[in-house]
Amino acid sequence: MPIKVTHPSQSLFDKNFRYRRAAETDIRKTFARVTRQIKLAEQQALAGQQELLPLQETASTVVALPARCGRGAS
Repeated sequence: MPIKVTHPSQSLFDKNFRYRRAAETDIRKTFARVTRQIKLAEQQALAGQQELLPLQETASTVVALPARCGRGAS
């Protein structure tokens, strides 16, 4: 199996990077924020699908196919 190389999502040298000690973090707030972001993204995706793919009734043609006899049919 080939080795998968992963890189950090943010560089230590990025100006927006802020170091926080583990004692100063609140994982509950992080999970709550991520959950809100996921729900918002799902709502936007659903709204986007409804705008881009409107459901319209279209006439369809139904073609009757002849019955086929399989093996062992009497």
